[in-house]
Amino acid sequence: MAHFAHDLWGRGRGPAAALAPQGRILAGALLVAACMTAPADSATGTAFIAAVTLAWAGACGIPRRAAGSFALLGLAMFLPYFLLVPLLAMERPDATAQAFPASAAGAPWDVFLHGMAGMFLAAATASSLGPSDLRRGLLALRVPRAVTAIVVQVLHQTGELLDETRRLAAAYAVRGAAGRGKTATAILAALPRVWLPRIIGRAERVAAAMELRGYAEADLRVFGAPPLGAADAALIIAVVAVLAIAAGLRLGWIG
Repeated sequence: MAHFAHDLWGRGRGPAAALAPQGRILAGALLVAACMTAPADSATGTAFIAAVTLAWAGACGIPRRAAGSFALLGLAMFLPYFLLVPLLAMERPDATAQAFPASAAGAPWDVFLHGMAGMFLAAATASSLGPSDLRRGLLALRVPRAVTAIVVQVLHQTGELLDETRRLAAAYAVRGAAGRGKTATAILAALPRVWLPRIIGRAERVAAAMELRGYAEADLRVFGAPPLGAADAALIIAVVAVLAIAAGLRLGWIG
């Protein structure tokens, strides 16, 4: 997971990368909503969520390394929910294998499937967007400029923090703190004295550079995203249809 941020943002090479950034953001958000709406307590709903997630991941061309990192993260986050199965089975002694919605594994499976789908859809969308595309797309979607600036800066500074932490860990390892647990201990001890002042200094330099370039006064919309084209419109229509199908599955109208 050390390099997942570097391997993710803007690294996708799928056909979705050729579309307008606001179209990619909107499509990704609607697909997340569709997968959250679709039920996970039936074979049809499970297949629908898996198909939508894999299709969007392929369309965005998420790198394999980033996909593998997110798969491991998702397993670590959501598999522990299945440890609750024995407790749920004790509370539902009348549940049978045929009654999947009422079975003990139903609730953990719901959390696992929806959580993994949401994580991969968000990661796939991010892989098709660089920081500049994200900013232009948010502005084109009429997201408030202040919110857009904050989101972009948070993402940028998160990457900088990860890089700074990685460099600090490498420096301590080279200087002999490479034993088991020694690097982590040394980094924790250095946080107040080394890491934190460097981060504060970096933030001050970024703020000064932004002010010098008129970032606060400039109308960022002049650098906006291109308008939606025919391909973007077709994608949005298809995604809305997917959302409608998910609603039909949830309400029992389909399947």
